[in-house]
Amino acid sequence: MRVPALLCLVFCCAAPCLGQSQQLLYPRHIETPHFPPAARAANVTGTVSLIVTIDADGHVTKVKATTGPKMLQAAASENLQHWTFARPQTAPYEETITYDYKFDDSLPGNDGYTPITNVNFDLPDHVTILANERLIDHT
Repeated sequence: MRVPALLCLVFCCAAPCLGQSQQLLYPRHIETPHFPPAARAANVTGTVSLIVTIDADGHVTKVKATTGPKMLQAAASENLQHWTFARPQTAPYEETITYDYKFDDSLPGNDGYTPITNVNFDLPDHVTILANERLIDHT
């Protein structure tokens, strides 16, 4: 009788640990990204995935783009360099952050002259950048 009771006790104590993965790291400081004017003019949208390396103090030490259009990769990488994070439990720590660049016709200012951008943060690891219609060259 003691063995089953002991096994049950060990399982109950260990079960919470078995299902846990590494805790997500939350940003302390975020810079608002922009939709690059050249990408808007070229009608370029897409999803950019970045692997960010964070040091023991929560500072970004490296950003590597893994997917997405090149001109959007550059803008997202540059933006992420300005973020800081809560101190990780282990360092260096890597986190994947995704930036979605999309056009949204419901945003005001679709006259081709007024660039309107709306940014949504789904922290800790997802940013959506919405822009009104692509910029039109009126010259």
